[in-house]
Amino acid sequence: KRVDYSARTVISPDPNLDINQVGVPVHVATKLTVPDVVTQRNLEEMRKLVVNGPYQHPGALYIIRPDQKRIRLEFVTDRTLIAQSIEPGFIIERHLKDGDIALFNRQPSLHRMSIMAHRVKVLPYKTFRMHLTVCPPYNADFDGDEMNLHIPQSKEAQTEARMLMQVQDQILSPRYGAPIIGAGKDYISGAYLLTRQGMMLTADEVGKIIAYTGYEGEIPKPTVLDPKPMWSGKSVFSLFLPSDFSFVSRANICMHCPECKEAECQYDAYVMIQEGELKTGVIDKNSIGAERAETIFHRVIKDYGTDAGHDFLNGVSRLINGFLTLKGFTYSYDELELAEKDQRDISRVMRRMEKNVEKLTEEYTTGVLERLPGQTLQESFEIKVMNELAKARDKAGETVQEALPM
Repeated sequence: KRVDYSARTVISPDPNLDINQVGVPVHVATKLTVPDVVTQRNLEEMRKLVVNGPYQHPGALYIIRPDQKRIRLEFVTDRTLIAQSIEPGFIIERHLKDGDIALFNRQPSLHRMSIMAHRVKVLPYKTFRMHLTVCPPYNADFDGDEMNLHIPQSKEAQTEARMLMQVQDQILSPRYGAPIIGAGKDYISGAYLLTRQGMMLTADEVGKIIAYTGYEGEIPKPTVLDPKPMWSGKSVFSLFLPSDFSFVSRANICMHCPECKEAECQYDAYVMIQEGELKTGVIDKNSIGAERAETIFHRVIKDYGTDAGHDFLNGVSRLINGFLTLKGFTYSYDELELAEKDQRDISRVMRRMEKNVEKLTEEYTTGVLERLPGQTLQESFEIKVMNELAKARDKAGETVQEALPM
């Protein structure tokens, strides 16, 4: 490797981690060290680490005496005896443990968020683990990508990393001011399914889902009491909103109707939060997605700070994981099959497009095609054909979107 106090291996996802944690294999944690000064307060803990030695985690690799002589514990036969000789002022180069600060990097390093500070979580197996919402700033995915881990050695470097480089302090991109970290993929699907109209949960389901999140507050009153107490998905989602938070936006499923009915929207696309309670609308990527400005996530960070944003994203992502684990996310082939009427409408659009392209082709070959300003005849032909194809694609997409169930 090119630098000391570093490690490199393949990355894999772990949705159970905190967004600012990095899962470090035990094998790596026993090779990389952090120097700890022995004090009266931590004396017994340091002695236990010395007794464990280099091969049992948590342990230690070296003892540095006040006269700067190093003792390599790998070659010490009676570590219990040498552990008793340790006094305040000695330095123990110990294994990594949970909570240590580490710098995590994926190459190529293209912007400042390509290297951020994470807290170590020692885990089994042999890959680095990371939370899925932190992938965008690293431009990381899980098809074999490898990442680098660097361990700051001095207290100054560790403190600087904690104060300046932790993930929650890098959420807002300096390029466009919006959160570069946020929900994607299953989190978006799960948020939509949880908050859509008609999603009701029993007390048992609510308890199981919330157990995933570590939430310790009060459970809201049931949305309905008859025939039995049930909670809406919206009320469960609201548990992770600040109590005085208000917000209005439109969901990604908004059909852009000529006259917006707002809270009465038939598609439930009008997102309205009042005093920390989601009243109407579904939560999708317009509300919690990565690289989008003025989302709920963005507003929480701006109004309440990065620590509140960290807690919100952690809570919501775990809530959605719990919901999807309990309820599942699947569909049948029938849900993807268009009715004959819709298929005929799309075929009609395609035939019209083909006729228009044939007409453009004939005009081009005969040289009578009207040129666009600043374009050659061939460029004008290509642009007009692309426009026809795009119009047909958009019209077919609208037909499919209206036909398939939400």
